[in-house]
Amino acid sequence: MKEYTGYRMIYIADDELSKFYSEQVLPESFELKENEYLILTDKEGKAIDYYCNKKGVLQKVKYPYLGNSFTGEMKPRNPQQYCALNLLLDEEVPVKLLTGRFGTGKTMACVIAALQAVEEGRFEKIVFVRNNVQVKDTENLGALPGEIDNKMLPYLLPFADHCGGLEGIKRLVDDGKLEVIPLAYLRGRSIRNAIIYSMESENLTKEHIQLIIGRVDEGSQVWFDGDLKQRDKGVFEKSQGLEIMIERLQGNPLFGYIHMPKVERSEVAALADELDD
Repeated sequence: MKEYTGYRMIYIADDELSKFYSEQVLPESFELKENEYLILTDKEGKAIDYYCNKKGVLQKVKYPYLGNSFTGEMKPRNPQQYCALNLLLDEEVPVKLLTGRFGTGKTMACVIAALQAVEEGRFEKIVFVRNNVQVKDTENLGALPGEIDNKMLPYLLPFADHCGGLEGIKRLVDDGKLEVIPLAYLRGRSIRNAIIYSMESENLTKEHIQLIIGRVDEGSQVWFDGDLKQRDKGVFEKSQGLEIMIERLQGNPLFGYIHMPKVERSEVAALADELDD
């Protein structure tokens, strides 16, 4: 069975292409799940058009624009980024997941899109959650005489990289646009009108993901990003939360997923993949 990536790339010969555009009929045995993307390509494999399956109907995907006054804009550099950016803008899909190796743009896209949504008034704030604290199978923060935000600061640095550094983080927190919640303190919360953003979610068990999704109340969404090949503790190899979420939720109208395979950070960053066996 083909691994689910959230999109299909397909070449349609010229004699079938006109029929597709007029009737949107795909070749036999080709079936898309709900919220799965279709990337049409030419003979060389270059993307020429994009669609998304919505309630059994293929909807053409417009060029996605991400940008805000805080971080600037982001334009898609490859077909998977094109689909990912569109997914982040889709208000009908409240549970979103982007996966990919370091440098594929998943965190940058999530941060820029989330800040854009807050700036446009679609959400009141971003609630940042990352697994680093006292829930089962997490690291203990120790005593908390100081501010929780200060103790969480090292875990916020990937977010800070895309929003003006530590000063940017401080400004967002002071303005009430960013709330930082250690995973240990998430239980029992009911979060409204916010984007709950879980970064580096490969370090989550199935129970952690259930805990996070269970906090979504009226007007909120939950976004995850993660690297399926990078886990920091053995427990997350045993309970692979993201893989379970993909397996169980694919095709659900409330869930959208895109795997981003191409490193776009830099040519040097792409060399890291050469060290794999």
